[in-house]
Amino acid sequence: MNRLKIGARAHDLADQTPQALIAQAHELGLDGLQLAVHKSWPEAYQARDIHALTTHIQQLQEAGLPLFLLASYFNPAHSDADVLGRELARVRLNIELAQRCHIGAVGSQAGSLNDDDWTRHPDNHGAAAFHKVEQTLAQLKPDLAQAGCDFLVEAVCDHIIHDARSLTRLNARLGEHFLVTLDLANLLDADNVADWREILADFLDQHGERIRLFHFKNFILAGRDKVSVGLAQGLIDYAEVLVMLAQCQLTHIPIIVEELTGDALRESVAYLRHLSR
Repeated sequence: MNRLKIGARAHDLADQTPQALIAQAHELGLDGLQLAVHKSWPEAYQARDIHALTTHIQQLQEAGLPLFLLASYFNPAHSDADVLGRELARVRLNIELAQRCHIGAVGSQAGSLNDDDWTRHPDNHGAAAFHKVEQTLAQLKPDLAQAGCDFLVEAVCDHIIHDARSLTRLNARLGEHFLVTLDLANLLDADNVADWREILADFLDQHGERIRLFHFKNFILAGRDKVSVGLAQGLIDYAEVLVMLAQCQLTHIPIIVEELTGDALRESVAYLRHLSR
């Protein structure tokens, strides 16, 4: 198996200055980061200080800490045109940063009809919601082409783009520059978690060549609610996941460990290193 490229979300680390992110990443043994500039550096983001944001990113890169993704976290189906306009502006800022700093991808989940509450809505899986997402993301095609970067779409079971099939359809319609983040835990809920192996195999079959990033997290169930736990403790067996990825020759794709901080993050990174020996 290839040496895994393991990263974390920058905003899951304790201190957000570039120097502190570098120190924490090296202490944890991380190979890179996923960065949401509006979360890590909100003052520079709010000021739209492209020079400061570029300088911060370049500090990370010069210290040997690449950025696997610029995360936009926006809802392309938001019903408020003003809010959607501001969120598209954030994506375009990330695309500009990607171009300036030679980062290959920006990305997001695909949202919900619940606007600011990205939860299940009875019409999330309908044709109108899908069309809204497609229309919004299509507006980014000229920006992505000019910048030479890709937009990674992540499917989430409660969201509008919710499974391998809906993501296949979306990216086929959008075409070039739209690729995939695979977050297995986000495809699962209380109803289907027992079938996670089949769900993963189907996703890899449909999207293997288009996957550019993995999100790894794990959970247990409290009733029907998902409770985040370390990678070694949950309902997904990541030893099996890595075997399946190796069989598809995908272990070179970067992995972002999500929703963990402090010792839990450290232990999960060490667990992945142990599995890949």
